[in-house]
Amino acid sequence: DIKIWGEKIINTKNKKEVFLTLPEKDILLLLFERKKIEKKYLLENVLKLRIDTETKTIESHLTRIRKKLLRINSQIVIASKDNKFFLIT
Repeated sequence: DIKIWGEKIINTKNKKEVFLTLPEKDILLLLFERKKIEKKYLLENVLKLRIDTETKTIESHLTRIRKKLLRINSQIVIASKDNKFFLIT
């Protein structure tokens, strides 16, 4: 029920929209492509950090993405378990 248009995520049903940061957009696009992603993949390939870096930055980005999806009343859910993130549509 959403589409990404430039830096915006738009609910195609109610036309609500919010802006995404570049990392948020990259993470969301990867989740749409793969449906499941490991945290270490996101750290290395999206944020360009070493996997041994202790950080909660991925979780922070995902929290912001979840809030934005709620703000536009999207039915899409991002779940997590064992350092893996899942897209549920």
